[in-house]
Amino acid sequence: MLALVTGGQGFIGSHLCARLVAEGHRVRVLARPSSDLSGLAGLQVDVVRGDLTEPASLGPAVSGAEAIFHVAGALKGLRETDLFRVNADGTKNLVVAAAAEPRPARFVYVSSIAAAGASPGGTVPRTEEMPPQPLTWYGRSKLAGEQAVRSVAGLAWTIVRPPIVFGPRERDVYGYFRIARRGVLPVVGFSDRYFSLLYAEDLADGMIRAAAAASAVGQVYFLAGPEVVSWLELGRLIASALGITGRVLRLPETVAVGAGALADLFARARGRPEIFSSQKVIEMLAPAWVCSAEKAARDFGWRAATPLPDALRATARWYREHGWL
Repeated sequence: MLALVTGGQGFIGSHLCARLVAEGHRVRVLARPSSDLSGLAGLQVDVVRGDLTEPASLGPAVSGAEAIFHVAGALKGLRETDLFRVNADGTKNLVVAAAAEPRPARFVYVSSIAAAGASPGGTVPRTEEMPPQPLTWYGRSKLAGEQAVRSVAGLAWTIVRPPIVFGPRERDVYGYFRIARRGVLPVVGFSDRYFSLLYAEDLADGMIRAAAAASAVGQVYFLAGPEVVSWLELGRLIASALGITGRVLRLPETVAVGAGALADLFARARGRPEIFSSQKVIEMLAPAWVCSAEKAARDFGWRAATPLPDALRATARWYREHGWL
């Protein structure tokens, strides 16, 4: 099939493109004119320049696409409207453009656990039946993107909500690798908070399986690995992947709140948002971000294939081989 991947040059998108090419599909990537395409090096893909916020630029990208994987999105912004402009309005522009063409057999929207909101606490998972309660600008904008996808009559859509995604080329969890390499395992707060994670290659597999399953039309799925870990456990697993022993450093929550406020001030002064902000601190201090992938297993037989320790070792190896560590 001809698959369009928005944001195919990015972290998740590049893993998806690699998997699609390996399975013999033709791949088209929608990328902004300023985008760095190094993540697609060596892959046989066609690149169409366009921007989700410019509806007139989207026609060439969606034309003839048999499946659309909408991965592109904004992770950070100086204002909430910055995120809504891309994640909500941009998604609406894309589904409208797709509906104007012969409609794709499937439109897969990559949302986030942030659109659903935090889980109750401990290891109790969120499920798809729970009403969404997003906590942050990002979560609210991704939920609005989901609503935009649902709004087009006759579109065969599937929405996936991954939790924390990591792997080669990822830069957020990478920060924990860099700190752990120095022998320090920072943990915010004095009570454990738990998280689901997912290796990027397993997410790519889940998206493709969802796109091929008739049972997934009109459905929302959490895609996550089976392991549930605290930040401390994750830090120790990362240290093990690096072959070191880390020293635990617990930081009061007030330190994170203050650092987030300072980060906001610096970002506004520079006019450039950063991934660490007061919004990120809200996520850090939530009770838990745990979700269940049982619905995906039941509907189309997907389960994450890579054990968490193996995935972390593979990620650490990539970082070292490419000079990131």
